Amino acid sequence: MQQHKVMAFRRVVALLGVGGVGKTTFAYRLLGLSDVPVITLRPSYYRLYIGNYEYDILDVPGQLVYEVALKFASFKVSIVNRLIYMYDVTNYESLHAIAELHSIFIERKSSISEEVVIVGNKRDLAEEVGFYIEADEIASSIGADEVYYISAVKDPPEVLMKILRGVN
Repeated sequence: MQQHKVMAFRRVVALLGVGGVGKTTFAYRLLGLSDVPVITLRPSYYRLYIGNYEYDILDVPGQLVYEVALKFASFKVSIVNRLIYMYDVTNYESLHAIAELHSIFIERKSSISEEVVIVGNKRDLAEEVGFYIEADEIASSIGADEVYYISAVKDPPEVLMKILRGVN
Protein backbone atom coordinates (compact mmCIF):
# COMPACT_ATOMS: atom_id res chain seq x y z
CA MET A 1 0.00 0.00 0.00
CA GLN A 2 1.36 3.41 -0.99
CA GLN A 3 1.38 6.26 1.45
CA HIS A 4 0.92 9.75 0.09
CA LYS A 5 2.80 12.58 1.67
CA VAL A 6 0.83 15.79 1.99
CA MET A 7 2.91 18.77 0.98
CA ALA A 8 2.77 21.70 3.38
CA PHE A 9 3.23 25.20 2.06
CA ARG A 10 5.37 27.28 4.37
CA ARG A 11 4.61 30.94 5.07
CA VAL A 12 6.64 33.18 7.34
CA VAL A 13 4.70 35.92 9.12
CA ALA A 14 6.41 38.62 11.19
CA LEU A 15 4.65 40.66 13.87
CA LEU A 16 6.28 44.08 14.24
CA GLY A 17 5.48 47.13 16.32
CA VAL A 18 6.70 48.88 19.43
CA GLY A 19 6.11 47.47 22.91
CA GLY A 20 2.62 47.13 24.27
CA VAL A 21 0.66 47.03 21.00
CA GLY A 22 -0.46 43.41 21.44
CA LYS A 23 1.82 41.36 19.19
CA THR A 24 2.30 38.55 21.70
CA THR A 25 -1.39 38.55 22.64
CA PHE A 26 -2.21 38.21 18.93
CA ALA A 27 0.21 35.26 18.61
CA TYR A 28 -1.05 33.57 21.79
CA ARG A 29 -4.67 33.83 20.65
CA LEU A 30 -3.78 32.34 17.24
CA LEU A 31 -2.08 29.43 18.97
CA GLY A 32 -4.94 28.90 21.42
CA LEU A 33 -2.75 29.56 24.45
CA SER A 34 -4.67 30.59 27.51
CA ASP A 35 -1.73 32.12 29.34
CA VAL A 36 -1.72 35.87 29.61
CA PRO A 37 1.44 36.98 27.85
CA VAL A 38 4.12 38.91 29.65
CA ILE A 39 6.52 41.42 28.11
CA THR A 40 8.39 39.70 25.30
CA LEU A 41 12.10 40.00 26.06
CA ARG A 42 13.58 37.97 23.23
CA PRO A 43 12.41 37.14 19.73
CA SER A 44 9.85 34.34 19.77
CA TYR A 45 9.09 31.87 17.06
CA TYR A 46 5.84 29.91 16.82
CA ARG A 47 4.68 27.31 14.32
CA LEU A 48 1.03 26.86 13.42
CA TYR A 49 -0.51 24.40 10.95
CA ILE A 50 -3.70 25.32 9.09
CA GLY A 51 -4.75 22.94 6.33
CA ASN A 52 -1.82 22.45 3.97
CA TYR A 53 -0.05 25.52 5.33
CA GLU A 54 2.72 25.75 7.88
CA TYR A 55 2.90 29.24 9.39
CA ASP A 56 6.08 30.35 11.10
CA ILE A 57 5.16 33.35 13.23
CA LEU A 58 7.94 35.67 14.34
CA ASP A 59 7.05 37.76 17.40
CA VAL A 60 9.62 40.54 17.54
CA PRO A 61 10.14 42.26 20.92
CA GLY A 62 11.30 45.79 21.62
CA GLN A 63 9.91 48.86 23.28
CA LEU A 64 11.46 51.32 20.83
CA VAL A 65 11.64 51.40 17.04
CA TYR A 66 15.39 50.74 16.79
CA GLU A 67 15.18 47.83 19.24
CA VAL A 68 12.46 46.25 17.13
CA ALA A 69 14.46 46.75 13.92
CA LEU A 70 17.61 45.21 15.43
CA LYS A 71 15.79 42.25 16.92
CA PHE A 72 13.95 41.62 13.66
CA ALA A 73 17.30 41.58 11.85
CA SER A 74 18.54 38.99 14.37
CA PHE A 75 16.02 36.44 13.04
CA LYS A 76 18.05 36.20 9.81
CA VAL A 77 15.12 34.89 7.79
CA SER A 78 15.61 34.94 4.05
CA ILE A 79 12.01 35.78 3.26
CA VAL A 80 8.97 37.06 5.11
CA ASN A 81 5.78 36.34 3.22
CA ARG A 82 3.54 38.54 5.35
CA LEU A 83 4.62 41.43 7.53
CA ILE A 84 2.03 42.50 10.07
CA TYR A 85 2.75 45.92 11.55
CA MET A 86 0.74 46.38 14.73
CA TYR A 87 -0.17 49.52 16.64
CA ASP A 88 -2.45 50.55 19.50
CA VAL A 89 -5.47 52.43 18.08
CA THR A 90 -5.52 54.70 21.14
CA ASN A 91 -1.85 55.68 20.84
CA TYR A 92 -0.65 57.86 17.96
CA GLU A 93 3.03 57.26 18.78
CA SER A 94 2.62 53.52 18.20
CA LEU A 95 1.17 54.23 14.73
CA HIS A 96 3.91 56.71 13.91
CA ALA A 97 6.45 54.05 14.97
CA ILE A 98 5.30 51.91 12.03
CA ALA A 99 6.34 54.61 9.58
CA GLU A 100 9.70 54.97 11.35
CA LEU A 101 10.29 51.24 11.35
CA HIS A 102 9.38 50.95 7.69
CA SER A 103 11.74 53.83 6.87
CA ILE A 104 14.61 51.99 8.57
CA PHE A 105 14.01 48.98 6.34
CA ILE A 106 13.83 51.15 3.23
CA GLU A 107 17.05 53.02 4.17
CA ARG A 108 18.86 49.71 4.59
CA LYS A 109 17.46 48.56 1.25
CA SER A 110 15.86 45.58 2.93
CA SER A 111 13.49 43.44 0.95
CA ILE A 112 10.76 43.70 3.56
CA SER A 113 7.99 41.34 2.59
CA GLU A 114 5.73 40.13 -0.17
CA GLU A 115 2.68 41.39 1.76
CA VAL A 116 2.55 44.32 4.19
CA VAL A 117 -0.42 44.69 6.50
CA ILE A 118 -1.31 47.12 9.28
CA VAL A 119 -3.33 45.98 12.27
CA GLY A 120 -4.78 48.50 14.68
CA ASN A 121 -5.25 46.64 17.95
CA LYS A 122 -7.14 47.42 21.17
CA ARG A 123 -10.38 48.37 19.44
CA ASP A 124 -12.18 47.41 22.65
CA LEU A 125 -10.29 50.11 24.58
CA ALA A 126 -10.94 52.64 21.83
CA GLU A 127 -14.67 51.99 22.13
CA GLU A 128 -14.45 52.69 25.87
CA VAL A 129 -12.66 56.03 25.41
CA GLY A 130 -14.72 56.99 22.37
CA PHE A 131 -12.04 57.46 19.70
CA TYR A 132 -9.45 55.59 17.70
CA ILE A 133 -6.64 56.50 15.39
CA GLU A 134 -6.99 55.22 11.84
CA ALA A 135 -4.03 53.97 9.84
CA ASP A 136 -5.19 54.77 6.29
CA GLU A 137 -2.68 57.56 5.65
CA ILE A 138 0.33 55.59 6.91
CA ALA A 139 -0.91 52.43 5.18
CA SER A 140 -0.96 54.33 1.90
CA SER A 141 2.47 55.86 2.46
CA ILE A 142 4.17 52.50 3.16
CA GLY A 143 2.22 50.55 0.55
CA ALA A 144 0.32 48.32 2.97
CA ASP A 145 -1.98 45.87 1.21
CA GLU A 146 -4.59 45.66 3.98
CA VAL A 147 -5.65 47.45 7.18
CA TYR A 148 -7.53 45.77 10.04
CA TYR A 149 -8.93 47.04 13.34
CA ILE A 150 -9.22 44.39 16.03
CA SER A 151 -9.20 43.50 19.68
CA ALA A 152 -6.62 40.72 20.03
CA VAL A 153 -8.02 40.02 23.50
CA LYS A 154 -11.73 39.90 22.65
CA ASP A 155 -12.12 39.04 18.96
CA PRO A 156 -12.65 35.35 18.15
CA PRO A 157 -9.55 33.51 16.89
CA GLU A 158 -11.18 33.18 13.44
CA VAL A 159 -10.85 36.96 12.98
CA LEU A 160 -7.15 36.76 13.81
CA MET A 161 -6.71 33.76 11.48
CA LYS A 162 -8.06 35.82 8.57
CA ILE A 163 -5.39 38.44 9.24
CA LEU A 164 -2.69 35.78 9.47
CA ARG A 165 -3.73 34.13 6.23
CA GLY A 166 -4.57 37.26 4.24
CA VAL A 167 -6.94 37.63 1.36
CA ASN A 168 -5.16 35.30 -1.07
